[in-house]
Amino acid sequence: MTNRHRWAIVLSTFLVAAASITATGVAAPLARAQDAPIGHIGDTLRVDTGTYVADVTVSSVNPCDPPPGFGYTRSGVPIKSFPGSTPNRADVMVRAVRVPNPYIMATNFSFDGVTPYADAYKPRATDAPDALDNVLGNAPQGAIVRGGVYWDAYRDPVSNVVLLDRKTGQHLAQWNL
Repeated sequence: MTNRHRWAIVLSTFLVAAASITATGVAAPLARAQDAPIGHIGDTLRVDTGTYVADVTVSSVNPCDPPPGFGYTRSGVPIKSFPGSTPNRADVMVRAVRVPNPYIMATNFSFDGVTPYADAYKPRATDAPDALDNVLGNAPQGAIVRGGVYWDAYRDPVSNVVLLDRKTGQHLAQWNL
């Protein structure tokens, strides 16, 4: 019985060693945490994904009137409304340093508004002519575009603006108020 046990151990050790020797020829992706830049409102942060590079500045976050096409807001609805419930607008400037096509940032950027209690507001689509999604649709290399990102801040005010990759969810940058 002990001979079978020893042979099983020797065989499994040999198989593991053989697998590791053949795997060394294959390049495995490195697992590493990405260091996303973090700054304060007004700071210009460099976003480099490997595919494109942009300098992004969030200059202010303020309550505003609902822009055209914003849709339903909770303000004025007594049952669902919270005190201070209002749309918020972040003023964002993006300089396309290196982009493979003029619309890549419009399809990848998502600016989330985060509260002090970790509630995250997703950006709302609007028909406002200065909405960031509209102006990022044509931002060729070297272009500087400025626009607004709108959220329905129905609980607490926004304290952080987080730039995420819309497709992968990767944290690209963050601005603290």
